[in-house]
Amino acid sequence: MGLLLSTLPTSSHADFLQWSNTEIQYLHGAHFNEPFNPNDISQSIITVTHAHGWAYGRNFFFMDTLFTEAGQAAQTHLYGEAYSTFSLGKISGLDLSYGIIKDFGLTAGINLGERMDSRHSGFRAWLYGVTVDFDLPGFTYFNVDFLRQRVTETEDMGTSWQITPVWQWPFAIGPTKWSFEGFADFIAQKGNHAARQALAQPQLRLDIGDWFGYQQHLYLGIEYQYWHNKYGIKGLHDNVPQALVVWKF
Repeated sequence: MGLLLSTLPTSSHADFLQWSNTEIQYLHGAHFNEPFNPNDISQSIITVTHAHGWAYGRNFFFMDTLFTEAGQAAQTHLYGEAYSTFSLGKISGLDLSYGIIKDFGLTAGINLGERMDSRHSGFRAWLYGVTVDFDLPGFTYFNVDFLRQRVTETEDMGTSWQITPVWQWPFAIGPTKWSFEGFADFIAQKGNHAARQALAQPQLRLDIGDWFGYQQHLYLGIEYQYWHNKYGIKGLHDNVPQALVVWKF
């Protein structure tokens, strides 16, 4: 990383950091499923997300803190992901757009999970690949990651492919302002270790801050979690709507 940065052209401080977005989300849902537990699980999640664009790409991370409230013994889990994408268009200075394609990038990331009540090492996954940025009418962004994923803990499961579309589509209904956004992960099977997975977490948000002169700051909405073969366990699924509150700054 340091060698790559040292080879990039210099840029003034004014255009180095191009945009920044930070959010704190609160979600609450019931009827989550966990392995070896026949009960429906209720939990709350506090999520901190941050993304920013800079002269040669963008960075993104989030951290979930999950609190179990019913259905099993009280537990607190931490889960986070971090990704860096280097824009080939920005680095080369060339216009790589063609039709609905806006840009290409090189992406690397890490996924980390920990159980606060466990002495065992948590989940670790390493990812790398390419990202395609699309220019679709009405969307603020629509990007698709094509990544190679390697899970190394809690055991080494080898590698598989992951395809992840990420999007944001703002729209208005009368005087109200809305946003439909989220992501979906499609993860291939890892040999005999884990079944293929599909995880989608779309959100529908209403900008209630706009009613009080604080537009694009306070949102109410719903997130729907669909997880097919949760944790790579065949037959374990989630279909859970969650209440959502977002503070954005």
